[in-house]
Amino acid sequence: MSDRPSFATRPRTPPRPPPYGAIAVVLLIGAVLMVRAWFEPEVPVGALVTVVGVVPRPGVHHLVGPLTVRAAVEAAGGAAVALPDTLIFPGDEVVVTTDGVHVAPAGDPLLVGLPVDLNTAGTAALEALPGVGPALAARIVEDRSANGPFYRVEELDRVSGVGDALLRDLGPLITVGHPGDPPPPAPIDLNTASVDVLVALPGVGPTLAARIVEDRARRGPFRTVHDADRVKGIGPATIERWAGRAVVSAPN
Repeated sequence: MSDRPSFATRPRTPPRPPPYGAIAVVLLIGAVLMVRAWFEPEVPVGALVTVVGVVPRPGVHHLVGPLTVRAAVEAAGGAAVALPDTLIFPGDEVVVTTDGVHVAPAGDPLLVGLPVDLNTAGTAALEALPGVGPALAARIVEDRSANGPFYRVEELDRVSGVGDALLRDLGPLITVGHPGDPPPPAPIDLNTASVDVLVALPGVGPTLAARIVEDRARRGPFRTVHDADRVKGIGPATIERWAGRAVVSAPN
């Protein structure tokens, strides 16, 4: 009779313990990813493309998501059901005709770069923004030259023709300056500033600055910034543009 143990009497291999260490690592990584997704701000994405030709809304359009011929034509209000999902590049021009659609490369390289810096962009880059035509682009550049840089995107509403609706549309597409830019200048005191200093206020040139100095010398100091409307050429609209830029020291 064989001394070989039967199957029923063979020693059994003890079960391996669950890999608790590996499970803990996986759970930790998952938790970190969830926390990052929760706290990291959502960065606007997308690009500008131009759609021209037989479409209801020709012009520059902001596309979010895959850049395709179909998406571009749909953004311009065209019928795109039968169009292909051919990929295009930021700044490309999609030309829609009665015979079909073709794509031309970006005619203006400035269309590719987003967001557009209100403090450095020229009229060509500003015109590429949805809702900003040549006249408004020129007014933005003129305002920047006359009144100084924009310190917040919301300050764009100081330009004639820019309202709340346009600001909402442009929000993800524009910026003001870069980190490290100097802070806004100190407020100007209407009761002590010289003509050379007063001309830094929005809408104030040498002539109006001289009137301010002459008025306060003749009639006494201003008690509030709004008292400046007693000076010929200064009205509520001008004083509103001085918000945060002008102050008055206490009269002696």
